[in-house]
Amino acid sequence: NIWRANQLFFMVGPIQGFSVFTGTKNFISYLLYGQDIGGWAGGDLTQVSIAIVKYWTTLIVFSSIACWIYLFTSHPTDVEYQSRRPGCIIFSFIAMDVLHPCIYLWTVGNKFTADEAAKMTMCQKLQTSRWWKSKLALVILNETTTNVFRYVNPVYMFMLPILVFYNSYFGISGGFTLVAVGAGH
Repeated sequence: NIWRANQLFFMVGPIQGFSVFTGTKNFISYLLYGQDIGGWAGGDLTQVSIAIVKYWTTLIVFSSIACWIYLFTSHPTDVEYQSRRPGCIIFSFIAMDVLHPCIYLWTVGNKFTADEAAKMTMCQKLQTSRWWKSKLALVILNETTTNVFRYVNPVYMFMLPILVFYNSYFGISGGFTLVAVGAGH
């Protein structure tokens, strides 16, 4: 579906960069030192890839929040506000695309049970990262929130041609997205 395709598009960029970097490094090692690059000499790169996606999606989510904070705290003129707001809106949709996998990667394997929570005071809970992770997963990784995020981006893609009449920056974004992602997506 469109939601998963957008998530994949925004998450694999850093992994592809890592692959190009690793491949180039291995080729140079072969070229200069004659090292065998035919196998998995570097070990399993699954955890490295997961860490790249985890931190990349976190950067996107927090950067989206920072964009809105900057928009409202920089006291822009009307022209600056009109030119910056579409970027913040577009970046927010991108952040919504990657929020679900980001939260999942940060909370996967969190073993915080109701029994543990019952034994703790509220102050202890607030100081425990496992409690925060469980609450964050409860809020974001539920069916209602997932369905909202799943349908918001396709609605945005449908509304994009209409938003061009409101502000031309939406057209630039739509054109870039069409070229980058492809029409068959």
